[in-house]
Amino acid sequence: MNGSPSRKEELPFDWVVQAINDTPNLGITSLFLTGGEPLLYPRFMDIAKVASNVVGLSTTVSTNATLLRERDAHILAELGLNVHISIDGDSTYHDWFRNSENAWVQAARGIQHLVKAKIPVTVVTTISKGNFDQFPTIASWAIDLGVERLLVQPLLDLGRGSSIQEQRLTSEQLNILILQTSDVANSANGRIKASIIGGSKRFLIAHPCAAYVCNGGSCHRGVSAEIKKVVVREDGTILPEATNLHHNYAIGKVADGSLSELVERYFIKGYDAFHRLCRFTYAEYVPNWPDPIVPWDQLLAISSHTQLLIESREVIESGCSRTPQDSSVAVTA
Repeated sequence: MNGSPSRKEELPFDWVVQAINDTPNLGITSLFLTGGEPLLYPRFMDIAKVASNVVGLSTTVSTNATLLRERDAHILAELGLNVHISIDGDSTYHDWFRNSENAWVQAARGIQHLVKAKIPVTVVTTISKGNFDQFPTIASWAIDLGVERLLVQPLLDLGRGSSIQEQRLTSEQLNILILQTSDVANSANGRIKASIIGGSKRFLIAHPCAAYVCNGGSCHRGVSAEIKKVVVREDGTILPEATNLHHNYAIGKVADGSLSELVERYFIKGYDAFHRLCRFTYAEYVPNWPDPIVPWDQLLAISSHTQLLIESREVIESGCSRTPQDSSVAVTA
């Protein structure tokens, strides 16, 4: 997250292989290889090959495509991988936002290599106030290149977006963007699929278990506890659901054992605190959220940090001290 030339964190190769090979034990069927820029990873193609050998695992590479060569595209095609490519606007805006001359041209060339190799390509574009009026241009460009899908991400308070929070869309702009995205999907004659990233407020109200698990009987799926997504961060920390979740809610670290062992242990000790966080966040934000799309992961991540600050103040004011053994969200004053 928030990659830059100054970031040097890098997951050891053995850790990545261990995590990927353990995905069947957790029922994981979708894997995303992301960064920063994953193609900068020295043994990236070896990782891709490991993932391709896991039966039933669909693997997607999330890249800026500037380093993609024709040879790389053919390898990814042979391995059966999907590719997501991030685009931030038209050519001028994209290059400015990436602080890299010709980044847009290089990304377009990478996409052309992938499409020619018959790889399913998804363009993911983040829309803010700064590039709001460029969305139709981005959509037309993606269609002309032969992209299979367009995912539209309203700017969130995550990664680099945290430094430009004032650029987040207004409710009116978001509603317009939703309509524009729907128009693209309906007017492209099947040439591209287009959708907004985020949870439908209407659906989340009707089915809270889409955001968190409703304890047992109140969940229509009859599930009492689950983790829908596991995130392995660049330092090896394993998080449930949200990429920027506070690490006090972590499942553990890859170095500590297999994913399946750590998750099993988390359900016994740690999950209850995470579940309480989910329920609190849902009650606090979802019912009165002003927009039709709810950025659940962002809200959960923000809540994980603010709740710890509140608990910390409560501990200090009470003059008490809690140890990490008390719960996975314990704070010592």
